[in-house]
Amino acid sequence: MKKFYNIIIKLFPVLLIAVSFSCGSKPSVEKLSMTSKQVFALLPEKPQFVMYVNFKTMRTSEFWKQNISDSVLSGENAMGSILNVFKSATGASINDGLDEMFFANSWTGENAIILKGSFDKNKINSFLANDTIFKKTASPDGITVYTHLNSNLAFFLKDNFTLCASNYQKQIDYMKTVTDTSNSGLLANNELMKSIDPVIYKDNFWIVSTEKMFIRGIFANFTDMKSGKDISKEKMSDTLIDNQKDSLSKTDDVIMNKLYDRVNSVSLSGKMKGDLNIIMQFECVDAEASAYVTKLFNGIIGLAKLTSSAKKDKKETPFTNILNELSVSKIDNSVQISSKVTSNNVKEFREGKLLIK
Repeated sequence: MKKFYNIIIKLFPVLLIAVSFSCGSKPSVEKLSMTSKQVFALLPEKPQFVMYVNFKTMRTSEFWKQNISDSVLSGENAMGSILNVFKSATGASINDGLDEMFFANSWTGENAIILKGSFDKNKINSFLANDTIFKKTASPDGITVYTHLNSNLAFFLKDNFTLCASNYQKQIDYMKTVTDTSNSGLLANNELMKSIDPVIYKDNFWIVSTEKMFIRGIFANFTDMKSGKDISKEKMSDTLIDNQKDSLSKTDDVIMNKLYDRVNSVSLSGKMKGDLNIIMQFECVDAEASAYVTKLFNGIIGLAKLTSSAKKDKKETPFTNILNELSVSKIDNSVQISSKVTSNNVKEFREGKLLIK
C-alpha cells in the first residue's frame, strides 16, 4: 500500500499542472449521500486520506466515454493491480458492474477498500472455490474470506452489493462486525468528517486528508515546480532565475513547517460531464492563513512561469501552454485551484508525454 500512498501524494500536483486553470465564483457544495455515511463506519478511524470514486455516475458522461476505460487503470501500478484482482474475482470492472469505491489508508496499516456494485454472492463463491489464485477461509460466523495470494489482499462479501477488502486481518475482522447502525470507524473521526463537508464535488470523486505529513508531501511536490523538476533537465543560464531558485530552495523547510499550523485539510474533487471540472481545496485555520497559502502558490507559479520563459528553446510545449493559464483564488478561509479538463487537454497531455513522466 506504500506505493499507492506515493501515487496519491503525486496525484494532486500532476492533475493540476495537466490542465488549464481559471478563477471563478465558488460552486455549490454537493451533499454527502446517506449511503456514503453508512460505508464510513467500515473504514479506519484515523486514515492518512480517504478517497471516493463513483464509477456509475461518471461512466455515463461524455468525457468518460471519450477518455476513460478499463485500460486506464490496468497497468502495473497499485490501483490497477487492486482493481484487476477484483475484476478477476467478481467480473465487475470500472466500465461494467463496479459502481462505487471507497479507499482509506491508515498510518498504522489498517487499510480498507469498499466496493459497491451488483455482486452475486453464490456465483462468486462458486467461481472462487476451486481457483488456485485465491485462498478460501471459512469463518464460524458463516462469512467466507478470500485472499489473493499474489497481493495478500483479503476480501469478503458483506452483502450482494458490498465487498470489503484489506491487506490486514485486523481490519477484515473489524469490518465483519459493523452494522448499518454502527457509529464507529471513520464516523468517529469528527475532525476528518468536518473536513469532508466543504469538499465541493462529492458525487463523482474526491480525496481528502487532514494528516500533516500528507499535506506536507503535497506541498513538497508543488515546490518542485519552481525549478521544473522532472519536467525539464535543461540548465538555466539566467543568473537572476538561478538565484531565485536557490533562495526558495533554502526556505522550503521553513515554508513546510509554517504550513503545519495554517492548513487544516487538503482535498481534490471532480465532476464529469462533457468536460472534467476539478477543484483542489486547502482549508485553512483563518483568513490570514489562507492569504499566506495563496501568496505561496502565486510565488511558486510565478517562478515556474519565469523559469519557463527563460528557456533557450522558445517552442511552445503542452506544459508551457498550461503553465501560462495557472491562477489561484482565495475564498474566505479556503484556497481553491479550479480547472476544466477537455478532451483536447487530454490529447495534448498524452502527446506531450507528461503522463509518462
